[in-house]
Amino acid sequence: MQFEKQQQAFRDSKPSLIGRGFEKFTNPVASAVTSFIPSGLVKGVLSGIDRAIGAPQLVKFDHDLTDLVQCHDAAKTVERTAKAVSGSTGAASGLGGIATMGLDIPATIAVALRNIRDTGRAYGYDGKGARERLFRLQILELASLNDRSQRQERIAVLENGIDTDGNLTEISPDEIEPIIEQAVERVSRALALALFRRRVGAVVPIVGSVIGGAVNVSFQGDIGEAARYAFQERRLRAAKP
Repeated sequence: MQFEKQQQAFRDSKPSLIGRGFEKFTNPVASAVTSFIPSGLVKGVLSGIDRAIGAPQLVKFDHDLTDLVQCHDAAKTVERTAKAVSGSTGAASGLGGIATMGLDIPATIAVALRNIRDTGRAYGYDGKGARERLFRLQILELASLNDRSQRQERIAVLENGIDTDGNLTEISPDEIEPIIEQAVERVSRALALALFRRRVGAVVPIVGSVIGGAVNVSFQGDIGEAARYAFQERRLRAAKP
């Protein structure tokens, strides 16, 4: 498996087709829909990102952590499971249209956080500590962006935070928490745009079930792809002499 080519393909890729499609379609009415979402909803979920560490794993692993191909395959299994879980909740919430649409947002983000956490574990990273928490937030933000230039900027920031041995660059305890708070604010905005705009079509009951399920599956796919790229980059750097 040509991992370096995979990494470069991700760097060069555009946001997902369904993400760009919903963004284009929903731009004119996005602000109207977002007004139905309780203030601080996304930020509140993100502020509890550490709770995702203790949540049950989406997948139980039994692969060889020293084998990068097996790690990659295990991470793909995580993505498929996250899609199945989030897709079913999105379809169920979409049955009620706008009345239930907002209820699915926290569940979607919670699955995304477990998706990222378990992808990291598939590659041998337990995700504990403030620095790892920031790294997971960076992955979440990267997967949420539909603007290609912003996406390139965040890829560069994420890569600059990975040392030559695959570990994350150190940030002092006094500096890390303010940086995390800034990241939560930034990721909250990115998620609001990514999730709310994609869900505009879900305001119509019944029809919203199809859209809600499709959007959640697409979003978890974006999350899984970004997480594999990020953790795989760490493993590749660690493997270099």
